[in-house]
Amino acid sequence: MTLFNASRKTPFLSGVFLITFSLLIFQILQTRILSVLAWYYLAFFAISVAMLGMTVGAVWVYLQRERFESAPLPLTLSKFALLSALAMPASVIVQFCLITSAALSLTTVISWSLLLAAMAVPYVFSGVVVSLALTRSPFPTGQVYGVDLLGAALGCVAVIGILNVVDGPTAVILAGAISGLSALAFAASASPEDQQYLQSKSWWQRPMPVVLALTALAVINSLSPYGFRPILVKDEVETSPGAYEKWNSYSRVRANLPEMNIPNLWGPSPNLPPNTRVPLATMNIDGLAGTAMFHYDGTRDSIAFFQYDLVNLAYRLPAIHKAAVIGVGGGRDLLSAHLFGVQDLTGVELNPIFINLHTHHPFYKNYSNLTTLPNLKLHVDDARSWFAASKEKFDLVQMSMIDTWAATGAGAFSLSENGLYTLEGWRAFLKTLNPDGIFTVSRWYNPGEINETGRMIGLATAAMLDAGVQDARPHLFVASVGHIATLVLSKAPFSAEQLRVLNDATRDLGFNVLLAPDQQPKSELLRQIAESHDLTSLNRVLGSSYLDLTVPTDRRPFFFNQLRLFDLPSVVTLVRLRLHNNLAGGVIAGNLIASGVLIMILFISVIAVIAAVLVPLKGAARQCSPPLVLAGSLYFSLIGMGFMLAEIALLQYFSVYLGHPIYSLGVCLFSLILASGLGSLTSEWLKLRTRARLLVWAAILVAYLVVMEQILPAVFQSTTDQARLVRIGISLAAILPLGFLLGFAFPTGMRLVEAVDREPTPWFWGINGATGVLASVLGVIISMSAGINITMLISAGCYLLLIPTSFALLGMGSAKRRTTVGVRAAERVA
Repeated sequence: MTLFNASRKTPFLSGVFLITFSLLIFQILQTRILSVLAWYYLAFFAISVAMLGMTVGAVWVYLQRERFESAPLPLTLSKFALLSALAMPASVIVQFCLITSAALSLTTVISWSLLLAAMAVPYVFSGVVVSLALTRSPFPTGQVYGVDLLGAALGCVAVIGILNVVDGPTAVILAGAISGLSALAFAASASPEDQQYLQSKSWWQRPMPVVLALTALAVINSLSPYGFRPILVKDEVETSPGAYEKWNSYSRVRANLPEMNIPNLWGPSPNLPPNTRVPLATMNIDGLAGTAMFHYDGTRDSIAFFQYDLVNLAYRLPAIHKAAVIGVGGGRDLLSAHLFGVQDLTGVELNPIFINLHTHHPFYKNYSNLTTLPNLKLHVDDARSWFAASKEKFDLVQMSMIDTWAATGAGAFSLSENGLYTLEGWRAFLKTLNPDGIFTVSRWYNPGEINETGRMIGLATAAMLDAGVQDARPHLFVASVGHIATLVLSKAPFSAEQLRVLNDATRDLGFNVLLAPDQQPKSELLRQIAESHDLTSLNRVLGSSYLDLTVPTDRRPFFFNQLRLFDLPSVVTLVRLRLHNNLAGGVIAGNLIASGVLIMILFISVIAVIAAVLVPLKGAARQCSPPLVLAGSLYFSLIGMGFMLAEIALLQYFSVYLGHPIYSLGVCLFSLILASGLGSLTSEWLKLRTRARLLVWAAILVAYLVVMEQILPAVFQSTTDQARLVRIGISLAAILPLGFLLGFAFPTGMRLVEAVDREPTPWFWGINGATGVLASVLGVIISMSAGINITMLISAGCYLLLIPTSFALLGMGSAKRRTTVGVRAAERVA
């Protein structure tokens, strides 16, 4: 019986396209769902699990090769694609039922191990499908591989559109349905006898009923608020759905019905009239980041309580006629500006959900009444890019508590809002101020520990020095109350009248002055920061703290992390303070927890790759000579490490540039997958089989990585004002050549090894996957501690070391050929 004929080629290739298309949709959805369930730093964890699962799937094919070879390929592919279809929604449902808190116990390790296992299952089944399709297909490998890459690349892009239409759990069910369609396509490529055999199976073993069932489930889940939903979100139980819930590629926003409550001001004055109650609707982003929508009835009396909020201190200054607000949220800052008489208002909000609530929602639009404010302009855009492109000039720009609390807790592992808190970002904001304009920023403050406030003041000082100001202190005024500090940064030195207004308001409202031009600060560190006269001395002062307060830049944009991971005494100090309750829960505590989880994930990943990849493949390594095992293992470790470090660095760089991690994830994965695949295919006819070719390829690749590290910040700075589509185009132009060069590494290594001995190739495949999994964790640690540029340079170092390693493998292959020729010559003589 003929396994395939030409008429079955189209459904087979369609199956390959659909399985990788659904797989990448599922992978990116996992990053979004994990950001809701747990913390933002788990985005890299989803990448690790995907690589681990696919590697385990390929190992399964190798270990069970006789079984797989004896079964009809189309039926096997259909079966495992169907298992992947069912496993995708099942995996997420199991994740919803797990407790992924960071309690200090063995139970935490077990629960996180279960999370890894649940996440990995769909990738294992998909890994079997992809591995078999590429190795056993009778069609040209290049065509199959090309379709595989096309599906994966388009899946990276499609997920953004899907999440703007349906919620996360429903999108996962749809991803399963698409995987079911791939099973249907593979079944259609089978012979008539095999198709008839498949039809005799139970309904849940046949693709069409499963696809229909998953599609129906997705429709029902999207229409019902009581379908598949998270239960435990950021350690809080969600007992019922909110009055409004909307997912998009940025977030999950939940809004509750209004109620009379104490106004949840960021920095309430102790003079706020007691028993003040106002109508408000609480909202949250990704389960924890809180905002509130207050009811404005058209009168100033309904919003008069905003005058008691520390974050609005700067509005008391005279001559504030035109203001811009970064982050509209529930609308509180815009209403505050209106209360203080600002006549021209601009709001810039990244998340279109909030703008839609204020402008189109039948209830919340009339509740906030934001659109009734005169001369109000709302823009949906990344604030940094909008301000960089704007030709407008403002008297005041306000950025109050702009973060999702999950980001502050995650610290370095999140890049959601870090781009707003870098030296390059503040250049864009200050550019839009009038000569005597004001930039006001509010951040968390821990009395007795300046932590995040100190970093904010350091960044403000750096911004002034960067603008050519020799003495920043006359431009800085900082006040605090409770756990909030507000910076009022003046582009020109504060006048005596402005200082009088700020001091009087601070005294009358019961706030504390932390730093002012006319007062000696209580903190010696704050005084040294504000009186630094150049960036070198400023960073020296900031570096003297046991906290990491150094000025964030686009190369190291991790504003929310103050933990020095590689400074053991600093870590011990923070842990001791935390254990003795001298360090309140908050950003530093969140950094400690996030770092602990990171180390735990690294430990679990090491155990997983040893148990699921290396141990099962050890037999393949034992069948060849130790020199080959050593050189080959080093080669594939280097390319696994180098590729993943480059990917992590690119994700972090372009997250700042494109304005949100989801765009970075989509663009980087799309371009890397597509370009590296093209490079891999090109290596089939442009073989790197001489020392000269290997040297030229490696040198170009290393040089490209080094040049990218050097010029990317400058490119970002000069093009941040461009539209997002233009920035995406620039990103693709930068990443595609790199991906193309990276694509040569794996097939070249396989050819070098196979020239010596084919037996250990599964071991090397596993080594590559294992080091890639671990490098995704290490890449985050390196970027956080040393900078994204260092991660990129270490990646370049890995590929530089390939030169002697590949030369060693090439020499082994040449020796093998000479030996073979000699043996054959001897046989002919005999």
